[in-house]
Amino acid sequence: MEKNRVEVVIDGQIITLVSDENEAYMQKVALYIDKKLDEIKSSKSNKPVSEHLRTLLISLNIADDYHKALDKYQSLEGTHDAYIQEMGRMQEENYLLTEKLHELQTQLTYGREQYTREVRQLQEDNAMQNHKIQILHEQLEQTQSQYTLEMELLHQEMSRLKESNRDLQDKYQYAINELDEYISTFDDHDRDRKNVVSFSSGTGR
Repeated sequence: MEKNRVEVVIDGQIITLVSDENEAYMQKVALYIDKKLDEIKSSKSNKPVSEHLRTLLISLNIADDYHKALDKYQSLEGTHDAYIQEMGRMQEENYLLTEKLHELQTQLTYGREQYTREVRQLQEDNAMQNHKIQILHEQLEQTQSQYTLEMELLHQEMSRLKESNRDLQDKYQYAINELDEYISTFDDHDRDRKNVVSFSSGTGR
């Protein structure tokens, strides 16, 4: 694989870099080194700095940045591991919750089926009861009609009997009156007969 050749400017000098990295990345690294050199040049120390010391200072700055970045990375890595563990725990909980949800859905489905069967049975029982009630209602209406007819006939019969009873009472009263009249007439004849006998007895003497 052909390497990339990139010209960069560090401390005012043009340097050609050869790397597998792309140009943007190498320019970024070169700019980082150049800024570190500017920081050392702009420091408040008035003492002259040798090239070797300047190189050491740059190395120390880079090492400082590196270790800070490493600490931050390790901290982030620890956080990442914690996140991974938490994610694993949450995934386990999610699995358990999924299993529980599946179980509840199964129970719900069974409950719905059971409820549907019970509702259907109740509907059938209710329809049967309604049919029985309808039959009883028709029988009751028929019985009431028959009872009404029988009561009407009974009232008619009672009226006829009352009328007949009145006729009988009239006839009975008429017979009583005739009997009384007959008895009265008989008593009159009996007294006349006794008078005649008494008169005859007197004459015989």
